[in-house]
Amino acid sequence: MFSLTQSIRAMGDAGDPLPTPFNAIERAGTKLYRGQVSLTSAGGGTGKSAFWLVWMLKARIPTLYFSADSDAFIQTSRAISALYQVDMEEAMSAVRRKQIAQYALRLDQCPIRFNYNASPSLDDIENSLRCWYELYNEYPHCVIVDNVTNVRTGGEANAEDPFAGLEALMDYLNTMARETGAHVAAMHHTTGPYNDGDKPIPKSGVKGQVTRVPALVFTLHKPSEDTLAVSVVKDRSGRSDATGSSFVELRFDGQTMQITDDVFLVAA
Repeated sequence: MFSLTQSIRAMGDAGDPLPTPFNAIERAGTKLYRGQVSLTSAGGGTGKSAFWLVWMLKARIPTLYFSADSDAFIQTSRAISALYQVDMEEAMSAVRRKQIAQYALRLDQCPIRFNYNASPSLDDIENSLRCWYELYNEYPHCVIVDNVTNVRTGGEANAEDPFAGLEALMDYLNTMARETGAHVAAMHHTTGPYNDGDKPIPKSGVKGQVTRVPALVFTLHKPSEDTLAVSVVKDRSGRSDATGSSFVELRFDGQTMQITDDVFLVAA
């Protein structure tokens, strides 16, 4: 048990904000805090993996990335494209031929480490965290889980509650965030009506309604091919709009993995 003054010492790194490379998100009052869990929900192909990868690359945040949804070929190609502003086709060709010497400097400088297990278990996650701690004598500042549905929890889905395992996983990730002081950013899918990713997604559009635990919930959609819209539908520490109709727009060039900040808060 801790008194309120003792709680200051007990919190460790929890509550420290991570750098936000997008001014529009910062101006909207949204921050990532260490020791907390966020959830990002979007339709397939909208750009949620690119969004988080570019965030970590731009902000240079020490990150452990569980990339179950994208393999090493795709993630390395995306990173080259984002860091060097080259076309994805060119980046993919270089990675396929393993001729990346001209890109190695910035790749080596990135404080991101990947686990590419396509279906990691909770033991796999814990072992990777232990390895990180052994290497760096601290835990990562951010842990990305892409996607939560790929994680093997050992829980069985049932007819009454097919998402019971995901609820338990979110509780597990929340405990992990508190114990390690990392911000844990989990990714997830949407319900059927929002799978096309072309309209704002409310909090109720998150598949399985697993929004109880996360302190922060983003939903992403694309109003146009070159725009990524970010809605904050839950935020315990700031402003939110559960309808998703208030959002920030970022310019998104999928050919070169550039996500840039032209922006403005769009109100309903």
